[in-house]
Formats: sequence, structure tokens, C-alpha cells
Amino acid sequence: MSDTLTDQFKAGFRRYPTGVAIVAASTETGPVGATVSSVASVSANPPMLSFSVSRSGRSGPALTGSDRLAVHVLTESQAHVAAAFADRTAPRFMVAQGWTLPHGEPPVLEDAAASFYGRVARVIPAGEAWLVLLEVDTVDLGESAESGDPLLHHDRNYWSLGPSVSTLDRILPEKAS
Repeated sequence: MSDTLTDQFKAGFRRYPTGVAIVAASTETGPVGATVSSVASVSANPPMLSFSVSRSGRSGPALTGSDRLAVHVLTESQAHVAAAFADRTAPRFMVAQGWTLPHGEPPVLEDAAASFYGRVARVIPAGEAWLVLLEVDTVDLGESAESGDPLLHHDRNYWSLGPSVSTLDRILPEKAS
């Protein structure tokens, strides 16, 4: 068992499965991006989401300093993209990974389950990370249900969904109509 609170905290969150996304921006020196598993809906009106990035990483300062960002929700077929962005030495933004790089706009990832584009509303220092609030002005839902099952992160591995455990109408039959 881990000895420190920090180690226990990390171990606890490794047990929490999350979705996987790539946050990307276009900068004067080229595109930047990072794999994140901390994306959360903040508000529907106005549309706003949050995510966190490390303050000590290479991508965090470039992302938090950008005016516009894209948050691409990954599908199970994009695990190789998530792995590339989580590895500091792996090639990123490759055409073979599905990227297009429009001039002056955030990079676009083909076949993402959903892509959220917007401007950074606020960056909040939070321990060793930055919490970023993004005001969303455009949502691209990809190819709807055909975009594939979501990519999940759990216990330092990438996973896809298995069969559904249950649906709400089986859990709460009185609510089904």
C-alpha cells in the first residue's frame, strides 16, 4: 500500500474510469496537444467545459496560453492517438492519426466521438495543475453513433466498453415509459 497521501490519492483515482480526450491548439510554433482524462461539463448555458493539465508539462503552458482550443473525445479506435499524446517522444499530429491542421485554428481530429471548440474563459492554478474553463462555441458530433465506442482510461490502461450492464429502464422500471 502507498505510504503518502499523494500516492494514495493517485491510486484511488486510478480506480476511477474516465473518458479520454485530446486537447489541442494551434500556436506560432506549431500545433500542441495533450491527452486528458479530466474533461467535465460545467454549464449548458452558456456551454462550458473544464479540464486540467499539468503545470510542469510541455503542453500545459502552450494550451493555457492559447486563445482557442479544441477538445476531441476519443473512440476506442483512437487509443494509439491517446498513447502518442501521452508519450513525450512519440510523433503527434500525424495525418495517419487522422489530423488536419487548419491555419490559425485548433487542429481537427477526424472520427472523434465529439469535438468541442471554444475560447479559454479562465485558467485557475490548482496545486500542480491548471484547471481550464473553456467557453464552447462549436460542437462537432462526428458521424453520430457510428463514431465507435468511447475510449476509457482505468488503472493506467486504455479500455473500451463491454456489453451494457443495464439500462435505466431495467434499473428503474417505474421510470420507463
